[in-house]
Amino acid sequence: MRWPASPSRSPIGIDVGARQIKAVQLSGAASSRRIEAAVVVPRTGNDLKQEARHVADALAQGGFKGADIVLAVPSNTLLTGIFELPPRDSGAPLEQIARAELARMHKCDGRSFEMAYWDLPAPARVGAGTHVMAAACPHADANAFLDAFEAQGLRARRLEIHASAVARACRAVLPDRGGIAVILDLGWSLARLVLLHKDVVVYERKLAKGALGSLVAAEAKGHDQSSDAVERLLIARGLDAAVPPDDADVKASQALRAAAQRYFDGMIEEMRIPLSYLGNQYPDAPVERLLLIGGAARLPALEAYIASRLDFEVRLVRLADLAACAPALEAEHGPALTVAIGLAEFVEGTDS
Repeated sequence: MRWPASPSRSPIGIDVGARQIKAVQLSGAASSRRIEAAVVVPRTGNDLKQEARHVADALAQGGFKGADIVLAVPSNTLLTGIFELPPRDSGAPLEQIARAELARMHKCDGRSFEMAYWDLPAPARVGAGTHVMAAACPHADANAFLDAFEAQGLRARRLEIHASAVARACRAVLPDRGGIAVILDLGWSLARLVLLHKDVVVYERKLAKGALGSLVAAEAKGHDQSSDAVERLLIARGLDAAVPPDDADVKASQALRAAAQRYFDGMIEEMRIPLSYLGNQYPDAPVERLLLIGGAARLPALEAYIASRLDFEVRLVRLADLAACAPALEAEHGPALTVAIGLAEFVEGTDS
């Protein structure tokens, strides 16, 4: 397959999720960016090579230009750590020390992964050292992942960190850099929490309570319904209490809404642990805003429900907040494309 060069377009950001692969290509500067092409390809199984072929076909037919792509590190292979290194002016080999520390934390060979690390804002009770966050992906996993797409004639320019991609995508709706910004990515198989301070990613983790698919499966089993039926009802009603009196699904809607409320209550409680940790690290930096992204972020009344449980602003991120796009794209996919947008925005030579 031949792909023409495209100097006026961004690389193609490809976000490989548990159920879908999302691809986005942008044009224009950060202040006037536009989604020129977007496609969502359902995943059909565990054969990534075959699915990469389906993605390449969809790109060829979907108005994309060029062969350059940027991918996110698969969530199940990402290794992260936060630790303190010697002072930067000490002359110590900081990258080697960071690699050794990350390897120790994850009980693996420090030569077995590709790593990036960055300085964190100095905590309130800071010592003389350099506080950093590191992220890595094992070479074996990275190579297999990249090879699946490069076999289709695509050129992988970078394997990016999820947290960096979402922070980049949401730049326009992040609060003032003095406080703490929270980004909650609600997917089907997991939820991921990203915390930023002074425009720097200071924390990322997968939430144990974050598998929306598990909620659907449990409710389907408990009420002897199909998962598809429960999922359709959840998408249609979400946490909205305004159920018409004559609705035949009143009882089912009420039961599912109660289960969804318990599910999100658990997620909010789990979020309080890292927020408390950052409160101790940066006591003068209040939490200012929670941004909701991901395919499950648009559940009816979810934004209002989470806001009612927290004492800071909660905002659903819409495509129009991030880039100009066709209304139909917003209606069909909305914040599910956020990670792919952040990947597409990658520019060679910039910080991750």
